[in-house]
Amino acid sequence: MHDTSTQPHGAARPDQSDYRYISLNSLGLDPEQLDFYQLLLACRARGEAGESLRQVMRFRTDGYGKARFISSLDALPPPLATFPLWRAELDGWPGELAREELFTRASGLLGQPVGTFLASAGWRAALPDIWQSLLVLGWRQAGSPADAALAAQLTDVLRVVHFLQVLEGDRVALTGHGARRDVLGAQLLWPAEGMPLPR
Repeated sequence: MHDTSTQPHGAARPDQSDYRYISLNSLGLDPEQLDFYQLLLACRARGEAGESLRQVMRFRTDGYGKARFISSLDALPPPLATFPLWRAELDGWPGELAREELFTRASGLLGQPVGTFLASAGWRAALPDIWQSLLVLGWRQAGSPADAALAAQLTDVLRVVHFLQVLEGDRVALTGHGARRDVLGAQLLWPAEGMPLPR
């Protein structure tokens, strides 16, 4: 199972521009637009742990506001459901590859240019749901082996998108296999205020 951990508690907070991490900022998400996340932050601010748990359970079945829980990869628009498999394929590309070759290969998998996919309405609409679903799945007290498996899959979806974003933005050279592996193994970096749920 893939690692879905964040930075260690008490460790220096990584720079959000570090391509080895996936943050709200790198994904282009505005925390104020994440309905369920804002609800949990409000519960935590009021010290309402019990209400947080009730909202988590309710979110899994009913969603909240514009947000909905992603219970399986099948709930995602194509081609997102295939991204966990693509992560292994991307990681298996050996040796040195020019940026142009990486674009050609990635666009071939997507069936469209990388930039077109990243700007697509389907992906942009699914992104907040994926992130907020991972937020819920990250609560160990509510977890199960099935939840851990789903969290690994959704994390790999974000890792593949992160790879595409880094490639499109030319944020770091991905010509070497080591750099590509680092990006494809990026860890989720939760906001500075931390997780609004007990860990």
